Amino acid sequence: MSRDDHRSDDYWKKALPKSLVIQMLRREQKRLYDRFVATFPPSADWRVLDVGTNGSMTDARDYFLHYYYPHPERITAAGLEPPDVFRTIFPGCAYVEVVRGQPLPFADQSFDLVFSNAVIEHVGSRVNQRAFLLELARVGKRVFMTTPNRWHPIEFHTATPLIHYLPTPTYRRIYRALGFDFFAKEENLNLLDDSSLRSLLPDGVRERTEITAHRFLGIQSHLLLTLHEAAGRQ
Repeated sequence: MSRDDHRSDDYWKKALPKSLVIQMLRREQKRLYDRFVATFPPSADWRVLDVGTNGSMTDARDYFLHYYYPHPERITAAGLEPPDVFRTIFPGCAYVEVVRGQPLPFADQSFDLVFSNAVIEHVGSRVNQRAFLLELARVGKRVFMTTPNRWHPIEFHTATPLIHYLPTPTYRRIYRALGFDFFAKEENLNLLDDSSLRSLLPDGVRERTEITAHRFLGIQSHLLLTLHEAAGRQ
């Protein structure tokens, strides 16, 4: 999550026709949503938290969880931006402005389900990423979280191929040389692979967690982390 004006698809729009980028984005969002509801079928009784909502987006389809979910009034959005734009699009839905690096302002286990799409790679160091993941598990009985797979040949934030395969200090230097100063900083982009994502899981969370992959053009593009409800809480 960031207040910076950079958007992950800005560089794609420069490299590809805007209509094609939007078409691909919508398609992949719908596929991710379908994976989400296949794992956790929607329930009108569940309270859902969407962590990492960009409250400044102006198209309802950009809020794809709210757009597709059959009970959007049960979703609380949490993001870094002020809620003004979001509330004009979804006036019946709750939005909570949160502070980067601070605990989420919710009680333990106050949500039946927490959703977070492509946020954890933007919270900083591995220590910060672990804290973020623990916050999701703290406030939610169940979690569905996604993050880009570092080993996809295209790095989605910059639309550059293979550079991110290099050792981290090296690819950050190259990003700076190419003008991607924002994404060259660890606090703004810290990519994860299956191994590094699993290393963030502490005992008590690891046992309830499943990590699978989402494929784009046949290649593992995103990692999907599913945290199931603890035994005895059902």
